[in-house]
Amino acid sequence: MRIIIAGLGDVGTQLAEDLTFREGFELVLIDQDEEKCEDLSGEYDALVLHGDGTEPEILESAGARETDALIATTESDALNMVIAVLGKKFDISQVVAKLEKTSLRTTARELGVDHVISPKLSAATEISSLLHGYDVLDFSLLVQGGARLIEISPGKYANEKVKELDLPEGILIASILREGVAIIPRGDTTLHENDIMIIITEDEEKEEKIKNTFGQLQTTQRPEYVDEN
Repeated sequence: MRIIIAGLGDVGTQLAEDLTFREGFELVLIDQDEEKCEDLSGEYDALVLHGDGTEPEILESAGARETDALIATTESDALNMVIAVLGKKFDISQVVAKLEKTSLRTTARELGVDHVISPKLSAATEISSLLHGYDVLDFSLLVQGGARLIEISPGKYANEKVKELDLPEGILIASILREGVAIIPRGDTTLHENDIMIIITEDEEKEEKIKNTFGQLQTTQRPEYVDEN
């Protein structure tokens, strides 16, 4: 599987380190920092290109037309959005963008980005799971067993309290992400317009009920390349 990682900050470098020694992956790394590129070219089994991932010529040189996945992990949301959109123009089947601003997730989806990762949201989910007595593996088992882990904004229910929501049985609001901080909701917690609720539902039927209740839905997913060997 051929993967391009554009942007070698903390997330991009960690991803490259995780994948470089795994079988079945062919990595291409792109970054504007020439010194970093030189260092990583000797450290990882990957093609390392010095350049700007927002330039089509660089993606062309990286073999974008023969690539299975493109992950944009620069330190700039704007650059990651541009790289991701370019990736779709190259017909890359799996395009992933790292976005710090959770408010951009909907826009990214509308532009055709396949997956959005948010360090803040990921951290909030993990913190929430620990506070609820779970761990990350437990969440994975829940999903494998038919439960669904979703993220959704309050929509028309902004400014209402959690206890005022008419939620069907089998649905748990695990946490609320507010300005990058994970909040464990209580009955008196008031929902804000820009909140992101992390909800666990028992099954697909309950997921549909949530969709009907809030009028929008976005299921959290791990990028498909993570499960490849």
